[in-house]
Amino acid sequence: MQQFQPITQFLLELSSEAHAIMLRHFSPLGVAAVTKADNSPVTKADLEINELVISRVAERYPEYDVLAEERSTGNVSNPKLFVVDPIDGTLTFSIGAPMFGFSAAVVEHGVSIVGVLSNPLVKRTLIAEKGKGAFLAETGARIHVSTKSTLSESIINAGWEATHDTELLYQQKARTLQVYSICESSSLIALGGIEGDIFTGRMAHDIAAAKIIVEEAGGKVTDIAGNEQHYGRQVNGAVISNGHLHDQLLEIARKSGAVDRMHDS
Repeated sequence: MQQFQPITQFLLELSSEAHAIMLRHFSPLGVAAVTKADNSPVTKADLEINELVISRVAERYPEYDVLAEERSTGNVSNPKLFVVDPIDGTLTFSIGAPMFGFSAAVVEHGVSIVGVLSNPLVKRTLIAEKGKGAFLAETGARIHVSTKSTLSESIINAGWEATHDTELLYQQKARTLQVYSICESSSLIALGGIEGDIFTGRMAHDIAAAKIIVEEAGGKVTDIAGNEQHYGRQVNGAVISNGHLHDQLLEIARKSGAVDRMHDS
């Protein structure tokens, strides 16, 4: 594995500490959750990890602010940010399902320059630094997206727009999953297990780490209309792919009406 700069090692340390908190709280019988105003769940583990990140960043990188799902700090218009989802996939975490993870990126002037996506249950930590490739931290192995170039031989996560996108994907004979964690689906894309995802969320913390991990593994991440976007503020969804299928997935998003719905919302 590449020798990474200190801020990248810091993300790995944060990931490890987040894992310890998740595993301490996780139960196959489920975890108590409170429903937030946006109808999404939050657990004690989410809040504990969020506060851990804020504390650690303040100690080690005080020139950065934190943009996170549960609580942000300071000036989120700061060009230097840690963009963090303490537990991506809180719904699955709360019901005792294994599809969840820690997602964090270092974002400077809207560009993700370092990222980590990790799942403690499967002992999988993906790390990337801009221009250096993406790696499985546990073994040091470099990771790569798949080379599949037709939807008929591909697997696409359709968890976010299933009503509209899945029918169009079926018409192309693509197989679909419904993984309600963008951290998990992006990790699977970066590892070459699946080929793409169409995502209609608005929060930068969902996509900032996926952007650099997937692209350093050879894939492509844009907004839902195919444009580059700023990862220090609200985003316009995402299409995440192995690169070979990116244009086809953008067309699926357009035909399904997902692009128009994002524009109107």
